[in-house]
Amino acid sequence: MQSFFSPWHVSDNENHQLSKIVKYSRFLAIFWTLFIGASCYWNVKAEQKVLLKIARAEARTAIERDLIFRRWGSSHGGLYVPTTAKTSPNPYLSHLPERDISTYSGRQLTLLNPAYMLRQVYEITETNEPSVGRGHLTSLNPLRPENKPDLWEAKALRAFETGAKEFSEVTMLDGHPFMRLMKPFVTEKSCLKCHAIQGYKEGEIRGGLSVSTPVQPLIDATHTQILGILTFNGVIWLLGLGVTGVGGRELFRNAQAQKRSENELHQQTLQLEAEIAERQIAQESLQESETHLRIVADYSSNWEYWRLEDGTFMYMSPSVSTITGYSLEEFMNDNELIDRVIHPEELEMFRRHTHDVGEGGRILPIEMRIVTKSGDVRCLGHVCQQVFTHDGRPWGWRASNQDITARKLLEHELFEQTDQLEDEVAEREAAQEELERLNHLLEVRIEEAVTELRQKDQTLIQQGRLAAMGEMINNIAHQWRQPLNNIALIIQNVQFEFDTGTISSEDMKDEIRKAMEIIMHMSRTIDDFRNFFRADKERVEFSINRAIDHTLDFVSAALENRHIVVSIESEEDVTAIGHQNEYSQVLLNIISNASEASSEQKVAEPHISIRITRENGRSVVYIRDNCGGIPDEVMPRIFDPYFTTRPPDKGTGIGLYMSKVIVEQNMAGKLTARNVEGGAEFRVEV
Repeated sequence: MQSFFSPWHVSDNENHQLSKIVKYSRFLAIFWTLFIGASCYWNVKAEQKVLLKIARAEARTAIERDLIFRRWGSSHGGLYVPTTAKTSPNPYLSHLPERDISTYSGRQLTLLNPAYMLRQVYEITETNEPSVGRGHLTSLNPLRPENKPDLWEAKALRAFETGAKEFSEVTMLDGHPFMRLMKPFVTEKSCLKCHAIQGYKEGEIRGGLSVSTPVQPLIDATHTQILGILTFNGVIWLLGLGVTGVGGRELFRNAQAQKRSENELHQQTLQLEAEIAERQIAQESLQESETHLRIVADYSSNWEYWRLEDGTFMYMSPSVSTITGYSLEEFMNDNELIDRVIHPEELEMFRRHTHDVGEGGRILPIEMRIVTKSGDVRCLGHVCQQVFTHDGRPWGWRASNQDITARKLLEHELFEQTDQLEDEVAEREAAQEELERLNHLLEVRIEEAVTELRQKDQTLIQQGRLAAMGEMINNIAHQWRQPLNNIALIIQNVQFEFDTGTISSEDMKDEIRKAMEIIMHMSRTIDDFRNFFRADKERVEFSINRAIDHTLDFVSAALENRHIVVSIESEEDVTAIGHQNEYSQVLLNIISNASEASSEQKVAEPHISIRITRENGRSVVYIRDNCGGIPDEVMPRIFDPYFTTRPPDKGTGIGLYMSKVIVEQNMAGKLTARNVEGGAEFRVEV
């Protein structure tokens, strides 16, 4: 949001508030994402644990049924059946004197021991009912080779030898997942009839019984539940981000979408529970089916219950204590406690909500408040569905209550923040209009002031150029004095030799050549000075080293006349981008001031040192003299226009000001000065 406002349009306080709103929104989005991710992970893990418990319970039911069947056969000492091709006499019972008998009618009967009986049951089951599961009698020392254990069964049998009472695991059989469970066979007295010859004693473990029940139907049902959980949490996550992004107006719409998703998820949950109940009813007893359903409900974080027509509870999940503060026993012993828990203002709505039926005949979900045992008020999302018996008679209501207190508090807080944000936006829009009007007036005034200042700067620069031009005329005089003397000497020499008749044609040509060379040198000097004062039109890259050498050429005669020694220190050829002639004029002003100072202070051995370097990617030139420095009371004003400590005929006071303008405004650099030991030092950064 900061990019939409300039520093003149928004105050620091407003910027802080904008930044605070952005940070809060980002924090809320990150927190919401982590929360939803953790919820998905926890719910998926919970569903997977429930699947394993149900599969293990089914396997235990199957194996207990087989063990009971086997004990029955063992308690009767086996069972005589007609001898057939499929049921032949058991060769491993040949040591029994009555293995084979005949009836009075001459029908041949053979003895089936419990293991033989159970094996035939497993063969029938595997052939005719493969979906029911598989079973296998096995031992590390089997009588029949067919009873030899596979790798998994051998691992389980070895575990029994170390004291394990049960061994279970989900493995793949024929490309499908099965819950495999094995329990040990303990030698009983009735078993010694057939197995005493193997050396077994009563109480010893002589093998195990394993069952393999398919878990793919449970996985398919769990996948539906997990998909519903992920869908629900994904919708909740998107809704949360949407609420954070667009504010309170979109929050209400997103909350409705979230509620619809919750209804769908609860409907899926009820449907899955009904499917689980139907599957469990087909088991051997109602008690075992109820146990399986309790496993699903007991591990739910919601408050689940099944209430009958007379107001009593068939079931209630332990999570009721976490949500209401009352124990499970208090609810089961007091049928009216649930009415006292519900907030008095919403009790009537709760009592009649079962009559509000939507499409498909389902009871519409509601939101209500409850008062916990400690007196706290919490918000619950309530979803229920009427339960019917197999013959269609009403059998109470199955309900699920989800604690949505945190969500309701968040909604309330977001609504308040939305109202506050709308007020702030209205105030800012009004302030923005006023700022735009003031900025327009300010821009007009600034433009007028800048135009006036530029005109003044141009005047000062022009005055500085004229002052520098006067200085240059003086330098030209110094530059021409020696060449003019040489030309005068040449003319006098030619005149003398001509009068004496000693000059030859060759000598005349040589003297004329010398004079012309001197005159051409003076002409080039004039061109150099003229180019020096020519204004640069474009910014170009130029050499700082050559600019300094060029500047020193113009003042070399004046410096020699005052016996000033100049030293230059440079490690490399440093370049910069800007106007070379203007840059040279800055150097000329600084060096000329140092030259004048050496004359005024009558320095015995005047010296100017120039150091060229590069700092932080920019060119820097240090110009230091030994002329006594600048007085401390004068130092803060040396760059002011028209300020000078010299008499009017010696200076105008615009040289350093013009240099400051050229470096800092025209070339985006920096010009500073300071006193050092014995003199002053100027620093030019471009």
